[in-house]
Amino acid sequence: MAPRPRKRRYKGLEPNLYEENGYYIYRRPDTGTRHGMGRDRAKAQDAARILNARLMKGVDYAARVLGEEGDTLATAVKAWLAEWVEPDKKLSKWTKRAKRGRGNRLIEDAGDMPLATLDTRWCAQYLDENHQGSAYVQYRAVLKQVCQFAQTKGWLQTNPVEPTRSSNQYEKVRRRLTVEQFQAIYAHAPDWMQIAMELGLLCLFGRAEAVNARFDDVRGNRLHYVRQKTKERSKTAYVAIEVTPPVDDLIKRARALPPMSPYLVHRHPERMRKSASKDHWTQLSGDQVSKEFARLRLKVPSIKRLPENARPTFHEIRALGSRLQELAGTEVADIQVLMGHADPDMTQVYLDGHDIRWQQAKGTALSMAELLGKQGS
Repeated sequence: MAPRPRKRRYKGLEPNLYEENGYYIYRRPDTGTRHGMGRDRAKAQDAARILNARLMKGVDYAARVLGEEGDTLATAVKAWLAEWVEPDKKLSKWTKRAKRGRGNRLIEDAGDMPLATLDTRWCAQYLDENHQGSAYVQYRAVLKQVCQFAQTKGWLQTNPVEPTRSSNQYEKVRRRLTVEQFQAIYAHAPDWMQIAMELGLLCLFGRAEAVNARFDDVRGNRLHYVRQKTKERSKTAYVAIEVTPPVDDLIKRARALPPMSPYLVHRHPERMRKSASKDHWTQLSGDQVSKEFARLRLKVPSIKRLPENARPTFHEIRALGSRLQELAGTEVADIQVLMGHADPDMTQVYLDGHDIRWQQAKGTALSMAELLGKQGS
């Protein structure tokens, strides 16, 4: 096995000691936390030797210095991505990109950490201190998968992530989109964005479904779409929507927008560039839709006043549309099918949080005297 040497800029430094612009930093191998060691190289080296001797007990120190493959978290993450993630045909491009991004973040945060020092305490502290909100659950899942992979290689005997909290009791911060806010954003939106927003409201499309909707998806008076996030694990992700008059009008207006395109959501790009992720030069990406929505929402005072993480995203159009359809009398079961959900509880997540749900109670037909008289009977 070929050794993995330290980066050239760190050669000559003690393990876990780093230098940035003349300032030395020590990263604890047991917790991953960083501590300033000043600008004196000799003193920083001495301190690092003492700390390593105390904190790296039980670690194969020779392997740590040589950086043998399988010894560090970085090597485990890279091998996990190469062997488990990238070749997996069941994972969508979006899922692979998300796993790749989180894996690279693990490498950035604690890539040099020896796997032999990876324990539950470190995993718990790392997740608690570095990832709040929904990110906790996502990074825990990735770290757990990496450790599971390391077990199959014999690099770890047990999975230290298993005992950590599976949830951080995350409470959603992002606000629901109101009808007034939708109308205000729609009024400022360019034609192509209005089409995307209408697909979200009428057909309950997410951004991936909106940008992938094609005119030839209309077959037999049905608009066919595939829910991208769940298409590999659920048959309910494949939906054929009836082309009602409002949907038909939407499709006709999309077709009339220049330039000619096979996609409902399309525009003439500012710069003509080839992209491996696009089938046609008029097509937009999901990121472009999200960024445009984020720009437009700042024109709405009630949204602009909110903290960044509380501002509704394009995805909230899908939730607003589902709630409006429920208020219009559409059965929840029909909304579930339209959204491509296998689980009715997931549909309920989208329906809740818009307004107060008043419980309809029957009023008593008895007077106060009649009610009080029941006591003696």
